Amino acid sequence: EYGTIYEAMMKKNVIAYESGNVAGALEMYDEHGVVVDKKEIKSFFGADQIKQMIEGFIKMGKVEFQSLNKNIHDVGGDRFYVTADFESKFVDSGVAMKGSFEQLFHKKGDQYKCVYECFSMQ
Repeated sequence: EYGTIYEAMMKKNVIAYESGNVAGALEMYDEHGVVVDKKEIKSFFGADQIKQMIEGFIKMGKVEFQSLNKNIHDVGGDRFYVTADFESKFVDSGVAMKGSFEQLFHKKGDQYKCVYECFSMQ
């Protein structure tokens, strides 16, 4: 059930990143969401800080994103949890980075929003 919802959200998110659309990339997150970068030991709280994080990623240049595997879990109460491994390739330099993330989504109105994300890139 949640797989189709998640895929549509991720497709929209990747397109936003690829086109440099910060507002479009931010749409996936709840206004009070939290994002944790485990490698850099940084946390981003709320829409303003997450927006700054997105701007930083977009400034790094065009990236091709590929999900290597993912698991989607129904955790009840209109919520689902995602674990995944991915690879990001910077188009200009050809540098590829692998990583993993976890995300918790909940239904807000008629949309699902990410309330928690934790990622790490190697």
